[in-house]
Amino acid sequence: MRTHEPKSSLGQVGWGSRPVFALLLGSLALAGCLGPLSYTRTIQESPDHAVRLEARYGAGRDGTSLSFAHPVALSEADWAQILNRIYVRHVKSFLSHFAKQPGPDPAFDERERGYLAKYLAEGFKQARPDQRVVFFLAQPRELEVTEMTSGTFFVEGDQIHLVLANYRQPVSMSYVLDEIRKDPLRPAGDTFYDLVPQGHQTVRTDGHWHLTKPLVKLPAELLIDYRASLAAGAESEVARGDDTQVEARMRTLQRLREQGLITDEEYRKKRQRLLDEL
Repeated sequence: MRTHEPKSSLGQVGWGSRPVFALLLGSLALAGCLGPLSYTRTIQESPDHAVRLEARYGAGRDGTSLSFAHPVALSEADWAQILNRIYVRHVKSFLSHFAKQPGPDPAFDERERGYLAKYLAEGFKQARPDQRVVFFLAQPRELEVTEMTSGTFFVEGDQIHLVLANYRQPVSMSYVLDEIRKDPLRPAGDTFYDLVPQGHQTVRTDGHWHLTKPLVKLPAELLIDYRASLAAGAESEVARGDDTQVEARMRTLQRLREQGLITDEEYRKKRQRLLDEL
């Protein structure tokens, strides 16, 4: 009697299904090699600007999980103050890193600071410990060239980390601009700029070089002790002369105490000093 081979099922795969099955296994293996999977949620997005939450699931390159001190409750005014103290120095080539450089410039102009302050405040209040905030800024230049800045902010402990993947990068090809808009952490070219630390800031570099581009630095990382920075800025505001109203300075002092940036004793002493000025 002639017998029939069983048909393919979930438990038993026939020869006709093996190419598809192998392709599926290969895809899964490839996904595992690519590292943590990335998922995004939009805070605000337009053709020229974007702020998004990016969640990465899985372990980082060092085998540790990706976890941040999120959410973070900083106001729009707090972010404006933090952004106002971020400085960058332009360099024209790799070799010019070794030459005398001009003074640093503010990393973000007034319009960019206003936009980022608003949506960073919103984003970090919503961010989970596995999410960082990525941003994309673009503005047109001459000859159909777009100038682009992109990167990420995240918080670990009392430090805000800023990584600039691109800074004032000129782009003339629309598909490159689209790719960076989708992935703000993808460098579009060489990193010919330096982050210049101010008070309560440090710059960290990992010391490694791209194997395929041995003369190109990886983007540096700016670490900001934001509690100390905000406290110093607010104390400076409180200490300003008669051009600042005492009532507004009192509110600033109250905010410092509520955020735990100064002690109750420091608050009483500074408050009494303001009252003595009346």
